[in-house]
Amino acid sequence: MTNAIKYSPQADKIIVKTVADADNLTLSVQDFGVGLLRKDQARVFERYYRVGGTNQNTYPGLGLGLYIASEIIKRHKGRVWVTSKAAEGSTFYFSLPMPKHQHRQPKTTLIKEKLK
Repeated sequence: MTNAIKYSPQADKIIVKTVADADNLTLSVQDFGVGLLRKDQARVFERYYRVGGTNQNTYPGLGLGLYIASEIIKRHKGRVWVTSKAAEGSTFYFSLPMPKHQHRQPKTTLIKEKLK
């Protein structure tokens, strides 16, 4: 969300959504900022990758935030991706698998006590 705010200096909103189904939980963060060129979309999750251009110095950073987030998500068997149009904004997504719960009958314990 901080990236959505940082890269959307003229926008007055960001949209955060979650969708859950039987298999996955997906979260998305949509901004209405500078957006990404197609060639940059494939690389923004690489370590130290920073999008170049005329505004490069306007947005400080090390190029580690998205990389670290994507590595955490991957280690939890999830996935991360982005859709974007330059000058229109970006939507970043991540999806994590939902745990498969076994439906077991609850244990019942009967305790007999003598009441005085």
